Amino acid sequence: MPQRNAQTIEPRSIGGLVTSEADRGYTVEELSRKVGMSPRNIRAHQARKLLPPPVRRGRVAYYDESHVRRLETIKGLQRQGFNLVSIEAMLGTHRSDRGGTTLELLIGRVESDHPALLYALTRHGVVGRTDDGVVRVVRPRALLSALDLHRIGLSPIAALRLLSELLDSTQCTAQHLVEAAGARLLALRPGAVDGGRGRTGDALDADSAALTQGLVNVLSEVLRISVENRARTCVPQLLADGDSADFEFDDDNGAREIAASC
Repeated sequence: MPQRNAQTIEPRSIGGLVTSEADRGYTVEELSRKVGMSPRNIRAHQARKLLPPPVRRGRVAYYDESHVRRLETIKGLQRQGFNLVSIEAMLGTHRSDRGGTTLELLIGRVESDHPALLYALTRHGVVGRTDDGVVRVVRPRALLSALDLHRIGLSPIAALRLLSELLDSTQCTAQHLVEAAGARLLALRPGAVDGGRGRTGDALDADSAALTQGLVNVLSEVLRISVENRARTCVPQLLADGDSADFEFDDDNGAREIAASC
């Protein structure tokens, strides 16, 4: 007798009618096998409201094809390098209350009139595309901070270009900071780092997420303080010099010029 394929969907009986998993829904274990994601992660996405709650029939919770599609979308965005906070923003589960509609309209204009600028913002993860091609705002706070520059006369498109140029110019600097700060943090942490030997995948994922968030929080505040301190002395001099200075940000060159001036 031929061996049954492990992925074969066996019919079940509900109320005397034979039905497949797709018809009756999936238990969390069945959904886990179908999408290749652990039940623990499925429940975690549900807790973060990335995944709608299942339908309960008696004591059993059933997920349907919409849950499958949402989990596949989440996996696709994670493969592109987006973290869960960014995915929440893209999927509309954790949007900023301030200026949400304005941002969506602006990004729509950028998509149609300034595709190169949209590509640059997408490359830095400020905006992103879902699997169905829809452009979504990922980091509304970054966009809003750039748009606030209208107070000094910058148009929205000029402000977004400046945001893109600054992101280009600080990529290498950010990488060096993260590597150096991360190594220092691990060296200061009590207990020797074993390189992950003997640890489960979930434990490594949790440790990586905690370290990432810790570095983001600390480095964000450090950079904010450093920029605020330098701006108090640099900005008056820039205003005194007038518009004669010609600054050009160009990835590594811009980062080196900034570092050389310190």
